Formats: sequence, C-alpha cells, structure tokens
Amino acid sequence: MDRPPMEQPRVAALCGLGVPAERLERLSAALRLPLWRPGDYPDDSPSDSADPTRAAATVLALLDGLDTAEAAESWARPIAAWIEVGTLSDEALAAAAGRARRADLFAFLTTATANHVHLAARIVRAITDLHPLPDTQRDDMELALHEAVSNALVHGNLQVEGMKGLSVAALERFSQDLAARMADPLFANRRIEVAVWLDADGILVEVADEGTGYARPEHMEFGASGRGLDMIAAIAEELQLLDGGRRIRMRFPL
Repeated sequence: MDRPPMEQPRVAALCGLGVPAERLERLSAALRLPLWRPGDYPDDSPSDSADPTRAAATVLALLDGLDTAEAAESWARPIAAWIEVGTLSDEALAAAAGRARRADLFAFLTTATANHVHLAARIVRAITDLHPLPDTQRDDMELALHEAVSNALVHGNLQVEGMKGLSVAALERFSQDLAARMADPLFANRRIEVAVWLDADGILVEVADEGTGYARPEHMEFGASGRGLDMIAAIAEELQLLDGGRRIRMRFPL
C-alpha cells in the first residue's frame, strides 16, 4: 500500500486566520503562494478538476488560536489544508506546507487543538466534500479515523496508557492522567498530522503523532487502544503501522 505518486501540487493559495499580517506576507513570499480571500475564485474553487476522485487545487490555512481553528469558515472549501502556527518557526511552517502541497487534504495541529475541534469528524466531512460517500461508508470511515486520531492523541502524544479493566477506579485514573498530560505544554503542544489522498481506487489516510512509538504492536499497552486498532483493521481495506507505531496508514474503498 504505497502513497500515491506526487502530481502537481494541490495548494494554490494561502490564507491566515489569526496570523499577523506581516508574518503572513512573509510566508506567502517564502512559499510562493498568493494570499487568498473569500471570493477570489469563482464558486470558491481555485481550479477545476475533470476527475471527481482528484481534488482541485486548494487553499492552505494557517491557524493561530483555538477560536479561529474552531470557526466553521476555516474548515470549508476551498480550504483543504490546515496548519496550526503555534510555536512553529518559519522554517518548520515551510516544511509542513511542503507536505500539505503533496496531499489532497492535510492537517497539522497540536494535540490540544486536534482534541478540541474533533479532528476526525472534520477530516471526514472534508473528504465527503471532495467525494460524496454513502452514509454507512462515511460513518465507518469516521469511526476508524476517530480511533486512529485518539490513538495518536492519547497513547502517542500524551503517552497515557490504556485503561486496565473497566472499573470506576480505572476510569478515574485514566481521566486524571489525560487531564494532567493535556495541562502540560510539553505534551499538549506535540503535533498530530493527518494526510489524505484520493485516487480512482480508494482513499488513503495517514495519521502520525510525535510520541515515542513502540517496536511492534504486541509491545503496546493495548487496553482500549488495542481494540481500536482491531476495529480499524476490520473497517479499512488495508492497514499499516509505520515509523515504530507513530504513523497509521489506512486505505478505504471508494
């Protein structure tokens, strides 16, 4: 299950939500992407695509602050790539933008923001904007992506072990550990990256985290996470665990 070959870059323009104008203009010049504002393109689409399984060229949004990341307009077409600025340097933003330009959909958010905006649901909604899916298939894909994002968020970036048992005490311990790690900037500011490619055969989705990973799946403290991976495997057409467990690659049929 290889990543689709790179064609022409998808991203055709840049916009900033909460990003200071001076920095946005500097990044626009460095990335060689013109600045975009609503209404710049007819029907909010920078370019046309004859193939409905391929995304038209789109807009990359740089987000700065939860309020702007949460705003509905920042998740609507033609925006199809989202990078949270946070503490990233211009060089790190440029590197992330380079990855975004090779995907049909792309998100690079802190753990705290990914959790706050319900990232899996946002991505599946964006996928169906590109290629409508039957309700059952859409729901299954959202469930699988939710499990993948939750795994990356909880066990990857926050490094919280799964619940050992279904007791009230185990649930309280799990909840307390989550809250403590989310309150620690060292963990909450780690990034989750989601990239999506559509082709004639299906939808390829990768979810990556910045945790410590694990050598093999059987070495994980599975708990609920292990059941989540089993669920993804049952839904996805193909599933791979890469980069020592820090990246999940899934393919779904169209």
